Amino acid sequence: MTDERTNERTTERTGPRSGRRSTRNKRRRSIKLPSWLERWPAPARTAFIVLVCLVAVISLATGADALASAGRIHPGVLVGDLAVGGKTVDEASVEIASYVAERSAVPVSVQADDMTWDVTAESVSLSVDATTLAGDAYLVGRGRPSEVIGGRLRALFGGVTVPLALSCDQVALEALVTGINEAVGTPAVDAGVRVEGSTVTRIEPVDGVGVDVGQVRSGVVPAFLSDDRSVPLQLGPVEPIVDADGAEQAYQEALTMVSAPLTLYYADRQWEVPPAIIGDWIGFRRVEGAEKPTLEAYVVPEDLKVTLDPMVAEVGKPARDASFEVSSGAVTIVPSEDGLRADAEDLAVRLTTVLTGAAERRAELTMQRVEPEITTAEAQGMGIVERLSTFSTDFDSSNKPRVNNIHILADALDGTLVPPGGMFSFNETIGPRTAEKGYQEANAIVNGKLVPQLGGGICQIGTTIFNTVFFSGLPVVERHNHSQYISHYPTGRDATISWGGPDFKFKNDTPNWVLVATGYSNSSITISLYGTKPGYEVTYDTGPWTGVIAPPVREVPDPTLPLGSRVVEERGISGRTIVVVRHVKKDGVEFRTDTFKSVYRATEEVVRVGTGEAVPSAPATTTP
Repeated sequence: MTDERTNERTTERTGPRSGRRSTRNKRRRSIKLPSWLERWPAPARTAFIVLVCLVAVISLATGADALASAGRIHPGVLVGDLAVGGKTVDEASVEIASYVAERSAVPVSVQADDMTWDVTAESVSLSVDATTLAGDAYLVGRGRPSEVIGGRLRALFGGVTVPLALSCDQVALEALVTGINEAVGTPAVDAGVRVEGSTVTRIEPVDGVGVDVGQVRSGVVPAFLSDDRSVPLQLGPVEPIVDADGAEQAYQEALTMVSAPLTLYYADRQWEVPPAIIGDWIGFRRVEGAEKPTLEAYVVPEDLKVTLDPMVAEVGKPARDASFEVSSGAVTIVPSEDGLRADAEDLAVRLTTVLTGAAERRAELTMQRVEPEITTAEAQGMGIVERLSTFSTDFDSSNKPRVNNIHILADALDGTLVPPGGMFSFNETIGPRTAEKGYQEANAIVNGKLVPQLGGGICQIGTTIFNTVFFSGLPVVERHNHSQYISHYPTGRDATISWGGPDFKFKNDTPNWVLVATGYSNSSITISLYGTKPGYEVTYDTGPWTGVIAPPVREVPDPTLPLGSRVVEERGISGRTIVVVRHVKKDGVEFRTDTFKSVYRATEEVVRVGTGEAVPSAPATTTP
């Protein structure tokens, strides 16, 4: 009984399990492959399943990488030698720029023919487009699905390098090449054409020796990122840019241009221009052709203008600037006038066609309006409306050369305009004093002595304008006293000037223009400043004479004078020092104090001392 029950329980426990396992096995066997796949051989099916699994794994990995690299460059991407994986575009851009700046901070050494040049990144304007490079790095592994998977796999397992491209300024590079070739090369000579008068000749091309721009660029630019900073260059033949064939057309054109006279006309006037003058107008310019550059002949507007303007001046009119007239302290504006002259630019273009063509060699002048440099409106806006200060000095009218020089200087100075904030320089305004300008020799103080000098009398003008500026309150930038004291000038307020030496300068510190105006007679000179009064009040203090030094005396024996007699040949002048202080106030407040110290040297006195026979005294008269 026991065994039977036990067997029954056992049968009950095991029976159902066996049934469930059997069901599961049936379910497994019920998963069927697609019919098309079941027809494949077993190895092919296995390979296919493995491939599908691999793609699934890669897709999952790519998806995970995409999530990890969202907004960042994929790991394994480099720009040149710089790893930028995991960075944003902005971060990579900054790092690229910093990397290039650090690497290019050291100059590159260029060697050619035993000479060396240190080339800095700044000298060739070396640059990098860091933003574009960072953007290119970011695009690795992005785009079409094939590019995404392929790019990311290459970046992960082998690395992807974006070339680190640098650029430099073409003009700077050409300048470097020019400098190298000037030092160690022989320049090539382009074929050309020479025109002398009406004679036209060919200039034959000649090969040169040197380096070319391409060689220098390919060597220098990469060297800034290299550990080897030396760039050896090899000299080679340098061909002319324009060969003989390229200059032949220009030669024929030039021959035609000087083959006969030209007639210019305007209204009822006409001028005949000979071939020799036409030759002076001809120039040659390079034209970039499909294969090689060529030359063409043309009329140069600037060269045409040189002979054209005086030739046709009778039908033109020069422009006249607006100017200022002053009288008794009042100032008025003389209006500007437009001018009229031949249009050299337009005529040059038309003459190039006329002179190289087969038509009649005639051309009509076209005239153009010429605006003055200073228009009436501009003069009205300068703020020159009243007199700021004036000063006069007197001189001897009997010294004709000196009077002549003073008048020429005054005329040259009259009408000078100083812009707001601008600097006036006497020497720059007047220029050198030469005989061609009408200056004559007159006495001037040179090294403490009066000697004849072209432009003698300039210090009369210098002293006068210094005092005019002194009382205007404008800043005096440069002033020098004479080497010796001159009593007829204001005490301590003289000024000496010479070309190439001492100058007189002042600054216009007002917001308006300042006009320098002069007037003169045969015995006086007046200089005035006009503008808009800045409200300056000027006072001054003249100190006492100090440091007085008696003049040294030099005795010169003179046998023509009686023994013991003395005659002063050159009067000496004592040395002395004086200080003048100028106080400039505005609205009652002193804002500038100027000290003008004048140190005058003593000049020797020359005395002739008699060494001849003594003059006998008259005999005494006696009365018998």
